[in-house]
Amino acid sequence: MKDGARVGAGISMLYVEDEADARQMVTRMLALNYPNLTVYGADNGLHALELYRQHTPEIVMTDINMPVMDGIRMSREIKAINPEVRIIAVTAHSDTSYLLSAIEIGVHHYVLKPLNYQELFTVLDKVLEQIELKRLVSAQHRRLAESEHQLVAAQRIAHLGSWQRDRDAENMAWSDEMYRICGVEPGSVPATYPSFLERFHPDDRDEVAGSMQKALASEHQPEHKFVRVLRSDGSVRIVRLDVEAVRETDSACGVIGTCHDVTELKLAEQQVRLLTEELERRVLQRTSLLQATVSELENFSYFVSHDLRAPVARLEGFCTALVEDCGVCGHANCRQYAERSASVVQQIKQIMDAFNSLTHLARCTLTIRDTDLSALARDIADALAAEDPERKVEFVIAEGARVKGDPELLGKALGQLLGNAWKFTSKTELGRIEFGWNDQQGVRTYFVRDNGAGFNMKYAQKLFKPFQTIHAPGEFGWTGTGIGLATAHSIVLRHGGRMWAEGEVGQGATFYFTLEANPESGSYLKEA
Repeated sequence: MKDGARVGAGISMLYVEDEADARQMVTRMLALNYPNLTVYGADNGLHALELYRQHTPEIVMTDINMPVMDGIRMSREIKAINPEVRIIAVTAHSDTSYLLSAIEIGVHHYVLKPLNYQELFTVLDKVLEQIELKRLVSAQHRRLAESEHQLVAAQRIAHLGSWQRDRDAENMAWSDEMYRICGVEPGSVPATYPSFLERFHPDDRDEVAGSMQKALASEHQPEHKFVRVLRSDGSVRIVRLDVEAVRETDSACGVIGTCHDVTELKLAEQQVRLLTEELERRVLQRTSLLQATVSELENFSYFVSHDLRAPVARLEGFCTALVEDCGVCGHANCRQYAERSASVVQQIKQIMDAFNSLTHLARCTLTIRDTDLSALARDIADALAAEDPERKVEFVIAEGARVKGDPELLGKALGQLLGNAWKFTSKTELGRIEFGWNDQQGVRTYFVRDNGAGFNMKYAQKLFKPFQTIHAPGEFGWTGTGIGLATAHSIVLRHGGRMWAEGEVGQGATFYFTLEANPESGSYLKEA
């Protein structure tokens, strides 16, 4: 007998015996030898039938000769409920006639009275083994059916058909999805080799046949091809064909393969290719326009730097001479006009220098290095405070603002922003200028904030345009040309970022900017 602790788990048995002492003794012996076996007891066939309907145990062990309902009739009723139930008949030698009836209704196991427990346990072990084996087989069948169902579903979802052909055989095996890829219902056409080739475009059939033949070679390496399936309605599907040999020992006995419907993928690839070509054409066109614009800008910049500078220099000399001559002139307004003319010439020179500075930012080469914006901001703040130590301005510099960029240009941009804040807090009793950073919608954003004069938001678009201001010259000690914010804006653009501002009159202003995480070095205006 096998170990009872491992046998009978999850299995129940109905034991029917009209003699109470015998029933209790056998029940105790069963509990000792099969502790995992659940046993229900009944004293006659009718009672047993009721218990069976309640619990449906896998095993019924019953006496034959019993009052109310004998074991044969009870077994017939139980078999009608569950033909698979295992019934063990316990009978005396004199019950031979009953055994014939028991065999007729499917009772194939019996033990004789008086009970020999060794014999009983041997029969019970056999029955339990049969139940366990059936359970195992059922579980395997269930797993196999689930795997097959999952495979069919996976092929349907992935549009992946499979097929197999024995060597030189006429017939093949196609999966249901293979039929669907070909545009026919599963099983509606014969799964033969000629029919298989007919599903493909005439120009691709030789390639399909060749792939199947090559796969049989011993040195063949798996490869894939893209071929066309021609459906009966005239539509074409593009499939990826993969073929491998089925081998027994060292020889190939057939081929197995898949057809993956990649029509939509190929169409998408073609669309992407067309869009890429169109994008490249537009980029080339716009690059040409940009190069033409840059060329015109460089020509104009050269004109301002060289051709225009000489006449301005001569005009400056004339104004200087005129100021000197007007010193001894008796005319009251002569010297005043001469000095104003000299001042205008200086303004023209400043505008020319500012213009050249802006065009240089568009042409200069970026040198990308790790840059500490916090350190740059601290140095600029210290320099501003040293220029006018009498002013009461609190600087708040956030730490940890490290970026990749051109440190010289980024220093200029920060200098313009902090200098702008310093200038427009000049009329604030206790100024506060802050440099910091935060994340806005996943993008690292830096800012310079002040509590100075602020501005009207309707003029925000003018802030970053060169030579345009929203405050009168001299109002805040301003004597520049109006390119400071335009310079900072240009530098940020060169680093792949953007800049914007928010403000309110009398409540201060905040200038925000972002920077590309990995800006390109060099000059994007130079031709390749």
